[in-house]
Amino acid sequence: MGRIQTLQGLKEMLQAGFEDNEAILARYGQTRLTQLKAYLLETNYPLDEVGCPLGAWSSLDADGWYVNRGSPSPNTLFLDTTRERVWILYTLLDATEADAVTDGWVKHIKGLDRCWLSRSHLLHYDVKEPWQQRGLGLKFSDGLASDDEAGRFSLKAWYGATEKIPGLAEVLNTAKESFAIYSTRWQKLKEGSVTLAVEWYSNGKVTINRATDVDEVMLSISDMANLYEDALAEATGLRDDGLGAFELNFTQNIDLEAFSKTVAMGRGRMNLWLIETETEPDFRRFKGVDLHTWDRVFLDVGSDFAYLTIPGKGCVNAAPRIATIQGEDNAGRTSIFFDGVEVFG
Repeated sequence: MGRIQTLQGLKEMLQAGFEDNEAILARYGQTRLTQLKAYLLETNYPLDEVGCPLGAWSSLDADGWYVNRGSPSPNTLFLDTTRERVWILYTLLDATEADAVTDGWVKHIKGLDRCWLSRSHLLHYDVKEPWQQRGLGLKFSDGLASDDEAGRFSLKAWYGATEKIPGLAEVLNTAKESFAIYSTRWQKLKEGSVTLAVEWYSNGKVTINRATDVDEVMLSISDMANLYEDALAEATGLRDDGLGAFELNFTQNIDLEAFSKTVAMGRGRMNLWLIETETEPDFRRFKGVDLHTWDRVFLDVGSDFAYLTIPGKGCVNAAPRIATIQGEDNAGRTSIFFDGVEVFG
């Protein structure tokens, strides 16, 4: 890949890739070039304290935009830090490598986390007329149960198939109410033609499947980043004013004994290190830290609910992270409220 020195140069490179993909699609019926991917990342620290996962960051000519240099894979990561709390990492690395780079960066850097998209975020385009939902991914892994007792559910459906399998639409609607959504696929239409096709994932990743205009792509991704940053600000404001707990409601009962073992000593994807301080047959109370920032957290968990208290100036991104991961692993559809107000919705 050639050396990118300006934001306009990045846009021109991406635009050329989109046009090549469209030409290949028109000729062969499918795209073959590497797709653009972007990751929404939540940060509590400036860039000089977070570093770069591949080499070092070098500024582009636009404020807040960077490209990686000095690694075996230079000019493969592009970072938009123009927002205070939510950054956008763009890359043309293949999916396996891109996911590994992003996961490794988030896992090993204090203060850096993914943006965990709620059901409302994933269904954000439902109210926008040029957009059509073209696919849905549902997930329930029953991760707290033993292998011989686990009831797993995983489904990824592209719409259109529902017309060929009688009753499938009803199954999808029922499952959507019971289980967590982990991905949604959308198409944006103009004069009957697809101008943008994307797939959003609950961990803040988006894959651009088709596109005709790079500015439209970046505006769409920025729109989601702005929504998430606004949700963070709203949740932080409610927490600071109310000094209460975030309430998480689940549609699936969870195994409290198994949950206790999972969060003990920092195990599990929720990135929490918790110690159980109170035990009842249908209730557990924990205190510990959020390994994202090492802020204190308190968590009360029942069979189908949880109360998360993040005191002081702790990072409220723990709430959507717990809701998303817990929902997909064992709690099903999860909603987050604070003093009766839905947040991250």
